[in-house]
Amino acid sequence: MGITMSPRDYATAFRLLSTTSRHTDNVARVVQERILPRLPERPSLLDVGAGPGRLAQLLSPWFGSLTLLEPNREQLATLELDGARILHETLESYHSSERYDVVLCSHVLYHVPVAEWGGFIDRLLSFVRPGGYCVIALAAERGQSHQLHSDFKASGISSSKIIQKLREKRLPHDIVAKMNGYSATSFEEMYTLCRLLVLENCFTAEELAAMSEDEARQLDDRIRRHAERYREADGVYRLEQQEDVIIIPVAPA
Repeated sequence: MGITMSPRDYATAFRLLSTTSRHTDNVARVVQERILPRLPERPSLLDVGAGPGRLAQLLSPWFGSLTLLEPNREQLATLELDGARILHETLESYHSSERYDVVLCSHVLYHVPVAEWGGFIDRLLSFVRPGGYCVIALAAERGQSHQLHSDFKASGISSSKIIQKLREKRLPHDIVAKMNGYSATSFEEMYTLCRLLVLENCFTAEELAAMSEDEARQLDDRIRRHAERYREADGVYRLEQQEDVIIIPVAPA
């Protein structure tokens, strides 16, 4: 029968992701506290998979130039950021001789096959100036969000996989643990958010299409049970997501 989400449900879930998440503040704080003091004044920034541009907005006061890569034109349609260069393309299609003091890649690798991560990391680093930094943020294998995903898929995308890849490449790196989270004022909103997280991250389109009506009903029942657990004493539903912000330094020339 196939399992799908309505456009209205997608809109609800993405609204919760964008308005209640703390991940952009987490990454911005790491850059401000751990990286900016080591850089020259008014450095340059490349934001890979910039989404709606909130992270670039938070960091813009400290950077002399900003380049945002985002293939989805709708994501940056309303962004107003003076001096920012906005390019609607992927990292793979981006070609430039310019190098940047900071290259950001926040919560993007979920959309890149793990088998391609090695080449993706190499390409990120190829745009970092000597003495600069690459910053990658991903959800960690701990906390409520990880438990949610683990109940439906034994192995998913997480920071541990990128850390393992960096160790294989013998690339120096620092890991900063951060707490992210999402909230909703009603059960139906939290259920819709959980449904998006599970359907998008734990199953392929082919697996969802092959499910019988009974299997689909059982899947939704399991998602509902998870959503029910996130109601707190004040009546608000909160889902915690622990994440790691990984800093990769590039040696000076």
